[in-house]
Amino acid sequence: MNIEFEIPDEKVQNFSTDAKTELKNQSCRIAEEIVDEASRIEASRRVPESNSEVTQSNVKEAASQPRMVVAKKKSWLSKIIQIVAFVSTLVAGSLLDTTKFTETNHVIWFIVMSFIAIGTTVYLTFNQDNNG
Repeated sequence: MNIEFEIPDEKVQNFSTDAKTELKNQSCRIAEEIVDEASRIEASRRVPESNSEVTQSNVKEAASQPRMVVAKKKSWLSKIIQIVAFVSTLVAGSLLDTTKFTETNHVIWFIVMSFIAIGTTVYLTFNQDNNG
């Protein structure tokens, strides 16, 4: 079965011939992805040994779901902050020597590294959506 659809001329009047061809190709690709996803949705819900029937609801659900789940690349800032969080946690852990807590310098370094470790971890936790 061949399904065709039309886009009004006024919507694509400024499109070049190549742009119109690419629009057609991308539209076909997206439509095929929706068809495949709707079929998968229907198959996952079908009772065994019953006939397959993709419904309007399956198609709507397939069209509303993101078709390509791609992990965003992390920014350089996010990667650097992750490294700082990791290293500062290791350093703070290595400074956790209660016998040396009588030395002011040791305590100051421990507190500074602990705050950096906690601060960077909290930053990464609350900004993970923004940083990829």
